[in-house]
Order: sequence, then structure tokens, then C-alpha cells
Amino acid sequence: MKTSFISSSSALWTDHYELTMLDALNRSGNVEKRAVFEVFTRELPLGRPFGVFAGSGPLAESIEKFTFTDDQLNFLKSTNVVSSETLDWLSSYSFQGDILSYREGELYFPNSPVMTIEARLGEALILETLVLSTLNHASSVATAAARIAQAADGKLVMEAGSRRVHPKAAVHAARAAYLGGINVTSNLEAGQRWGIPTAGTASHAFTLAYSCELEAFEAQHEFLGSDSTFLVDTYDIAGGINNAVEATGGNLKGIRLDSGDLRSGAEVARDLLDELGASTTQIMVSGDLDEYQIEQLRGAPIDAFESGHRLVTGSGAPSAGFVYKLVEIEDIKSTNNTMRPVAKNSKGKGSIGGKKHAKRLLANDAIALEEIVTIGPDVFRAPLQRNERSLQAPLFISGEFINDWDLESAKDHLRRTIEEIPKDIRLRRNGLPAIPTTILTEPRSHD
Repeated sequence: MKTSFISSSSALWTDHYELTMLDALNRSGNVEKRAVFEVFTRELPLGRPFGVFAGSGPLAESIEKFTFTDDQLNFLKSTNVVSSETLDWLSSYSFQGDILSYREGELYFPNSPVMTIEARLGEALILETLVLSTLNHASSVATAAARIAQAADGKLVMEAGSRRVHPKAAVHAARAAYLGGINVTSNLEAGQRWGIPTAGTASHAFTLAYSCELEAFEAQHEFLGSDSTFLVDTYDIAGGINNAVEATGGNLKGIRLDSGDLRSGAEVARDLLDELGASTTQIMVSGDLDEYQIEQLRGAPIDAFESGHRLVTGSGAPSAGFVYKLVEIEDIKSTNNTMRPVAKNSKGKGSIGGKKHAKRLLANDAIALEEIVTIGPDVFRAPLQRNERSLQAPLFISGEFINDWDLESAKDHLRRTIEEIPKDIRLRRNGLPAIPTTILTEPRSHD
């Protein structure tokens, strides 16, 4: 029987072929070439108008832990995944390259170079799986969260999807959801790790554990206080509301509805609460809500929404669709070892060679007009033109993490940048991106 353990290293959070490719590159003398890899998506899932970039913060932490332990090296040796020569190379591995990235909370579009990794070929190559798994999950949840927050139109939204995904995924989904605009999470680990506000109500099991609903609510009021939210649809909504008001003397913060027709249930609940003198009591609804269901509930007397499974699985798009492609490689045959652009020509899966500079063109009213992606050796030195803003910032320089962007900064950034998209198209699906992405081979001239 094999011993199970959890390593603090992230080096084996990867696919088998990353290391076998590395082995061949190492043994053929190509592993030390300078290389540039790029992360981008060819299309936005479900025909959405934009995506929300997230995950670079947790990714940076994982890259810093991407070193190979003795146990991991022994595993690779015992399973013959790589040669002894490559085991020696891995034993001293730590990322020493540069990473240029969109900020967390930034919007992105097809072909946006959301992350650029520039390093030795081998050290960049073996980060592929870690980079993609982190960014694809976080960005899918952040995008869903932004759409759900837009649908809620300023009303409180609580993320409560922890029991629907793996525990580790739940923690990171809570972070991405908060970044995307959700107000609070039910996940306590996310609260401790990142300072995200946490909240909770009560379950049907709590009510069923007592001899009657009134007894359960009296206990909730006594021990959890009138500031808690009472789940009133275990048996009958009207009866539940009456019991909650009786148990608290009408002094209760909120009730939650989790079943049935939520619009009509909320209307009945509002009328009854007002009739019983609990006019300040808020109504929360839950039940696997997504942005479309929440949008349909606009105008109903609902004060807060709880979203779980749909939110933490990307609301129909569990992956952002990012890919990780080599776009430049050192040309050792040239006299000065210059970089050579490389690209795929595969039908439907092509890529565009060359390291890219990204900026966004805005109209005078600050509405986004165009994503401008320029390729060329001098593009990073070209000054920004009027109404343009730069989209990339350093995440690593020579292996050192540039820690200047926290979760609250990302949340605030999204709050500002989403205003660049017209409100009436933010929840669109099955359509074109909100703005086009233009690829240039030299900076555009301006009159």
C-alpha cells in the first residue's frame, strides 16, 4: 500500500508530457534557449461580450513553490518519467524568468495576450499546466461572478458553492467570485486566507432537528441572534414566516427562500412580513441561481441572492478557454542569437507569432472601442496615444514576484473597467465580443 502525503511543492501539479518534452529538449541541448510563451483565448465562451481575468495572484504563489523535492525527484526516477540527466536539471529548478500579465480584474477579449512568460525554454515549458489550470478556473468563475453581479444590479450576492466542487477549488472559486463582484462567501478558508467577508444562514437540517419549526426558530434567535437569516420554506412559507416573526418578536434581519417560484414566493413573503410588522426584514433567495435567473427576478421584492453551483462552475463555462503557446524562440543559427517568431498554422487552432504589446482604445466617454495588440521589437517603447491605456504589468522580473496588486485592488479595478462596456450588452450571450481585437505588426501612426 502506497503512502499518501501532501507536498508543499507545486512542481507535480502538471501533466506527464511536460516533463517528457523537457527531457527530450534537455538531452538534445535545446532546453536553455530563450523563449517566449503567451496565454490567450481564441474565443469567448458562450458568445459572451468579455471575460474577466483572474488567478495571477494565486498563480504567482504556486510558481514560487514550483521546486522539486527529494520525494518528487525519487518518484520521477522510480517511474522512469525522465532521465538522470534531467533529474539533475530539475533538482536545481526555480523560475528565473519574466512574466508580463494583465492585471487581475482586467477585461479581456479573443487574442488578448493576458500573460507572457519569457524565460529559458525548459523553465517556461513546464509551467504550462499550472498556468492554464489556475487561470482557466479563476477567470471562468470571475467572469460568471461579474455577470451575476451585473444581473443583481447592486443587490447583495452571496457565494455558497463550496459543497459542489473539490475543497481546494472551492477556496479559489470563492476568491475569484469575490474579485468578480460577489459581496460575501460562505467559505471560511477563503475568509481567513484573503480577508473576504463571510456569512451564512441555516439549513433545513437545522429546522428538522427540532420537534417543530417554531422551536427551531426560537433556538436560532436565542443562540444566533435576530441578526441571522431564517430559512422559512422547510414546510410552508407562510407558516415559516409567522413562526420566524413570533420567535423573534418581529425583530429579524432576514428570511431565505430556497424552493418553488421565487418571484411569487418573495411577493407573498413581502406582503406577509409587512402585515406582521416586519417591514425592515430582508428577503434572500437561493436555489442554483445564475445571471439569467437573477435577471428575470428583477423587480421582485428580493434584497439578496445566494448563488452556488452555477457560480463556482463558471455559469455554463467551466473554463475560460486559455491556451499556452510558444510565440518566440532564440535563433541560435543567427549571428547574434536573435529571437525568431513562431506560430501554429493548424486549421481552427492557429496562433500569431511574436511577443505582443496590448493596449485598449477608449472613446471620449471612456467606452472601450478596440483592443490593440502590436508585435515588434520596439512596440513596448512606443508612447500611448490619446484615449489609450496599457493593459500589461510585470508579475515576475528575473524570478522575483512583483507584489503590488492585491485582491481588493483587483476588485476595484474590475468595478472601474467594467464601465468601459455598455451596460445594455454586459449580459449578452451568443454574440460577438464587445470590441474587436486588432493585431498590428508596428505601432499605429496617429495624425
